[in-house]
Amino acid sequence: MGKKVPYYIYILRCQDNSLYTGIARDWEKRYTEHLEGRGAKYTRSHKPICIEGVWEAFGRADASKVECFVKSFPKNKKELFLNKDEMLEKEVFQKFQIEIRKEKIILSEI
Repeated sequence: MGKKVPYYIYILRCQDNSLYTGIARDWEKRYTEHLEGRGAKYTRSHKPICIEGVWEAFGRADASKVECFVKSFPKNKKELFLNKDEMLEKEVFQKFQIEIRKEKIILSEI
C-alpha cells in the first residue's frame, strides 16, 4: 500500500455566487489554474472570484469521498460548511470515519 499524501478539498465562490468544490494536491496552484481559465469546465463558464474554504485530507481516496459528499448537498448546506466551525469535519467523520482539517487560507501573490 502506498504512502498517503495530503490532498485538499476546496470550495470556490464564483461570480454568479455559485459554489464549486474540487480536490487538489496543491490547492493554491489549482486555484490559480481556475482563475486563469485552465481549471474545470464549470469554472471556465462560472468565473471564480475567491476561495472560500480548504480542508486537508490524507490520500486521494479520502479527499474524493469528501468532495463527492460535499457536492451532494444543496448550496445552503455548503454555506453552512463554510460558516459553522467544524461542521463539515464532524459530518465527514460521522459518515466515513475520515479526519479532515480546515486550513487557514493564506494566498501568496497570485
